[in-house]
Amino acid sequence: MAGKAKVVGQAIKLGTKYGPQVWIATQALREPTKAAAQKVMASERARKSALAHARTLSDGSILKVYRGDQSLWIVFTGDTAVTVHPPTDVELSSLLRGADLTKRVRPDEPLGAKGRIKDATTSALRHGKPTAIN
Repeated sequence: MAGKAKVVGQAIKLGTKYGPQVWIATQALREPTKAAAQKVMASERARKSALAHARTLSDGSILKVYRGDQSLWIVFTGDTAVTVHPPTDVELSSLLRGADLTKRVRPDEPLGAKGRIKDATTSALRHGKPTAIN
């Protein structure tokens, strides 16, 4: 019993000493974590809508590009860019500048779990300048 009491006493001491610092850290990290999760969810929604659009086109495919820290999905029919998801005011030609067109994904080629995790982490951890393209 003495061992348990010592552990509880030590936990109380550490809790009173470091508790306020832990509380401040959780409050400070709450908003960045929430923003990163929302960015991943927005990218996933845009990917799903781009895939749905590409399914309706003949020889449809999608390509992920970045504009600053935002991930955008460009929809292609054949080799011609049609639109971008989510909608943006930037021209398609400027978004495609420097993009690797061999990395396009067809709707009938499902992205595996590892690929989607890698894609989500890349989107969440990308810290680009707001005016940077790619």
